[in-house]
Amino acid sequence: MGNDFAEQQEVNFQPLMIDFKGRCVVIIGGGKVAAKRARVLLQGGALITVISPALDTELEKMRKQEKVNWKKKLFEPDDLEGAFMVVVATDDPSVNMSVLQSSSQVPLVNAAGEASGGNVHFPAFLKRGKLTLTVSTHGASPILTSRIKEELENRFEPDFEMYVDFLYECRQLIKNTPLSKQEKRQFLHELLDESFRTEEKQQQIILWLKRLAEGGERYE
Repeated sequence: MGNDFAEQQEVNFQPLMIDFKGRCVVIIGGGKVAAKRARVLLQGGALITVISPALDTELEKMRKQEKVNWKKKLFEPDDLEGAFMVVVATDDPSVNMSVLQSSSQVPLVNAAGEASGGNVHFPAFLKRGKLTLTVSTHGASPILTSRIKEELENRFEPDFEMYVDFLYECRQLIKNTPLSKQEKRQFLHELLDESFRTEEKQQQIILWLKRLAEGGERYE
């Protein structure tokens, strides 16, 4: 990418889901912000290299657990070779500017302290298994972002993950049933009813779908 991110004034961010598994990510900086980014990226399976003269406690723990690779040094342009993403997370403006100016060939660039300096923004997010909910005010109000995330956490409690898994299994099973396309769509909508949140009800539906796929009777 030939854009000069250091000169970019505004970025029109659009939501995307990116697969980081096995991708090389370089984080410039070894402080709390760098650790926060590393924590998120590790969940996605990224291969992380941290470039920094020192590490904070959390990053040092990640290093000892061999979750991240650490190069104890100051940033040099060659550090970005082969990177799928670079995270700029130092408290030195001159170093940050140097990284941005050297990142034109890196597909994804996140400037932790200056969103308009890169092309990737890390929103607040909530995961419940296969369900991912993200919240962003594009820096307008981090407090509002946190408040909305808290509301979502209360709305979708941890056990909601099991319900999402149930919906996924039903969708896979229903593909092999003799139901018409319209019937399949209608049934998937019906599964969103609150009555299907109980484990007993879910087990009944799963068993019925398996029997139906094998030529059993339809559900009433």
